[in-house]
Amino acid sequence: MAYVALYRQWRPQDFENLVGQEHIRRTLKNAIEVGKIAHAYLFSGPRGTGKTSTAKILAKALNCIQGPTPTPCNVCANCDKITAGTSMDVFEIDAASNRGIDEIRDLRETVKFAPVDGRYKVYIIDEVHMLTTEAFNALLKTLEEPPGHVVFILATTEAHKIPATIHSRCQRYDFRRIDVKTIHERLAAVAQGAGLAVADDALKLIATHAEGGMRDALSVLDQCTALDADTVTAVKVRQLLGLIGHEWVWKLTDALADRDASRALLVLDELIVMGKEVRQLLLEMALYARSLMLYKAAPSIENIAMSGDELTVLEKHSAEFTHGELVKIIQIMHEAANETKWSPEPRISAEVALLSVCRRTDSENLDALIRRIEVLEEQLAGDASAASPRPTAPAPVKPVMKELPPAESNTAAAGEPYSKPPQNISAAPRASTVNIKDVWDNMLKELLADGKRSVHACVAQGQLLSLADQQAVIQFTANFPKERTEKADYRAILESVLENICGQPIQVQCRLAGTPAKPAAKMPNRQPENRVAAEDHPVLREAVKMFGGDIVKQD
Repeated sequence: MAYVALYRQWRPQDFENLVGQEHIRRTLKNAIEVGKIAHAYLFSGPRGTGKTSTAKILAKALNCIQGPTPTPCNVCANCDKITAGTSMDVFEIDAASNRGIDEIRDLRETVKFAPVDGRYKVYIIDEVHMLTTEAFNALLKTLEEPPGHVVFILATTEAHKIPATIHSRCQRYDFRRIDVKTIHERLAAVAQGAGLAVADDALKLIATHAEGGMRDALSVLDQCTALDADTVTAVKVRQLLGLIGHEWVWKLTDALADRDASRALLVLDELIVMGKEVRQLLLEMALYARSLMLYKAAPSIENIAMSGDELTVLEKHSAEFTHGELVKIIQIMHEAANETKWSPEPRISAEVALLSVCRRTDSENLDALIRRIEVLEEQLAGDASAASPRPTAPAPVKPVMKELPPAESNTAAAGEPYSKPPQNISAAPRASTVNIKDVWDNMLKELLADGKRSVHACVAQGQLLSLADQQAVIQFTANFPKERTEKADYRAILESVLENICGQPIQVQCRLAGTPAKPAAKMPNRQPENRVAAEDHPVLREAVKMFGGDIVKQD
């Protein structure tokens, strides 16, 4: 008798033996119990997760002599025929080979006939996404309103390729990847039932390598038992799968942790001489870096659960890398593995990847260094401003706010000297100290009250540094507002406002932050009453408006 592969021998024959798909098993059993049997199902999910097996179990549940039942007996004639694949009521169609419109037309004709042995005719269309667009369109009407004795079960690994019109006519069930623990337990049960001698660490390695596919795991186990009649060990499994092995991965990880590029390249050379595949090495390094990253985040996670020496080495290596370094290593290894698919020399990609990891920079230390530099810059800036000469403030004058009559508030233009009616300077009260902040705030408020918004916008970018010896020093951080304020028109307006507030003539001097202060110029003897009266002369004002320029008084 011909040998039957393990995955066929141990294919689940009822819902109870369907492992890893609890949500689907429960839903289908409940639907059969309450009689809510759909006319079309869509089973989608990765390979080897039980789509076709579930379809056959559903077919047996519908056509069992004791059914429809969620627990088919597997001993009646109908169940035996479905299990053996000889039932005339269950049709398994490979859509990859029968993908044209002619095959679908033939199917539409056969669905009209009643079942031969059971209650339902079940059509299992595998890899249904391979059908052509015309074939899908021909199937639409039959799939939407089939005869009452017909059930369609469509299976696919690429559900996104199924047209939306097909989706809307089916009940969709998404099969999940089976976790490593479940596959491990199932492999142990199969090995015990088949009388195979397999080490537990070998079963765990096969379960991990299967990537969530039970059929792949059983195929690898079947292949390993054919390799040697003795006990199947993890070493034999690695040899069969072409894996690098923990010892070599640990040795290479030690070199990367020490940033020893020479040792890392020597290990790579040894592996290549041994015939190991470069891409497989890069992928295993990425997987081990993932295990280190997960161990640092959650040491108890099941996907990285190890025992004995393996757990000790994992703990040791995880302490030698930061989280950011492990993320970077995974990215570098994946990029290099992708490059090896098309590179004429895959070894070069692996060498570049290893050198990049060995010569990595510690991102956390770099961030800390940047923060220290920023703190030092702030301290130096503070020391410079504290060391800048600050003139001693003389006996300041209590600020006195003056308001213009409403008719005069907007008479002076921003481009001409600012003038006010003569004030009684002698009436301004004097104080022992000057409150520079109050003077500055009052000046800005009066500029706004007088409608000098352009002057206010320019001057507000500076700050009053000192007010002494009838001189006000305004400091700016930018050059443009400083130069604009220094022009005669803006300076005259500011001096008039300050004279109004302080009750005495004030000369404005502008400076740029970080430049040494200029020596205070001697304040000229001015007669405010005469100057104001001369500048208010209507003839002079009209001349300034017509020709421009400044009014210069000659003694």
